[in-house]
Amino acid sequence: MTAVSNMTNATAKTNDTGLEKIEYQTKEEHATLGRDDFMKLFVTQLQYQDPMNPMESAEMASQVAQFNMVDLMYKNNTALENMTNAQNMAASVTAISMLGHRVEYESNKAFVNDQGVEPFVISNNQDVQAVGVKASIYSQAGNLVKELDIGPLEPGQETELDWDGTDKNGNKVHNGAYNVSVYAEDASGQEVELTTRTMGIVSGIENDKDGFPKITIKGDKAIDFKDITRVES
Repeated sequence: MTAVSNMTNATAKTNDTGLEKIEYQTKEEHATLGRDDFMKLFVTQLQYQDPMNPMESAEMASQVAQFNMVDLMYKNNTALENMTNAQNMAASVTAISMLGHRVEYESNKAFVNDQGVEPFVISNNQDVQAVGVKASIYSQAGNLVKELDIGPLEPGQETELDWDGTDKNGNKVHNGAYNVSVYAEDASGQEVELTTRTMGIVSGIENDKDGFPKITIKGDKAIDFKDITRVES
């Protein structure tokens, strides 16, 4: 059974046999069978059937069942679309309320401001211990600012980056965003992939092509609404 399609661009005409003929504007519309199409075919089939050889009851029941299936699919698609639109609208309203607020999300950016360094969390989500964990901090130009020894992280453990906002010479760095590269190994010397989260300020909201909000973080990339793990009031 083909999917239900929108027939608003189709026009109906009557052909020489008296049957209604549907003309479509696109090949895609012509290739799909909608609920109205199916009902017209079914009624026309009943109207022009041979009275001496009518449709078997089982065959009629089968076609009615197929029509009911098409109708149900159409209603389900409409309900799902309405639900998705409602969810996107609710997410957009929530996202707008985040403007100007600090949020936590997955990122490798550490932000420095007049108050110091924004919280930056390193997590071990693997099932092995991470040893020799090091964090290398770089400027936006790619220059090494400072290296820090983090210490071991057990599976499921996380720790906050202990950086005071100074460079390797002890000088206060300029305010802005810094890239943090974290490296760790397991006991056998194999690299362990760790995740990092940071705090940033929401500076803008925009919707993607599906109508779902994306959050613009000041000094960082735009992120998906679902990627925010915490919002500060």
